[in-house]
Amino acid sequence: MPRVVGIDHLVLSVGDFARSQDFYDKLLVFLGFKRKYDYADITGWSNGKTLFWIAAADAQGRKHKYRKGDIGFHHYAFELASRDDVDALGAFLEENGMTVLDPPGEYYGRNYYAVYFADPDGMKLEAMIWAPPKTRAKSASKSASKSGSKSKRKASAKRKARAPRRG
Repeated sequence: MPRVVGIDHLVLSVGDFARSQDFYDKLLVFLGFKRKYDYADITGWSNGKTLFWIAAADAQGRKHKYRKGDIGFHHYAFELASRDDVDALGAFLEENGMTVLDPPGEYYGRNYYAVYFADPDGMKLEAMIWAPPKTRAKSASKSASKSGSKSKRKASAKRKARAPRRG
């Protein structure tokens, strides 16, 4: 039986091809993609695993704006390697004046960390990772000092047990 082994590519139709090309060039290069294909009305970027394309919408398609609730595309999520990467993308989006819908943070529980943003046509994009929160340095140092104190108490008890008793 055939099995899907991955998603090869995604093509988004865009209202203003040049504006979207500029947006996706900035975004996708920041995310490690390279522009691989460039034609008059379609451009594709690759990161070695996935191709991401934009295509100029036809005249009929350009007559109306994208609306997330319509039949078709809802949103696209880029999976990143760490929470720090999500934070870095959030900062990049802000620095470049891109529309951030929801800032980097935990969504759908503590293990889902994401930033939500929109492209020039208002299509919702996301960058996310499934990863538990980082342990805080204070918590780690507290538990280290607690376990260190425990170890000191154990060592002290062992020394007392080995010491010759007087009396």
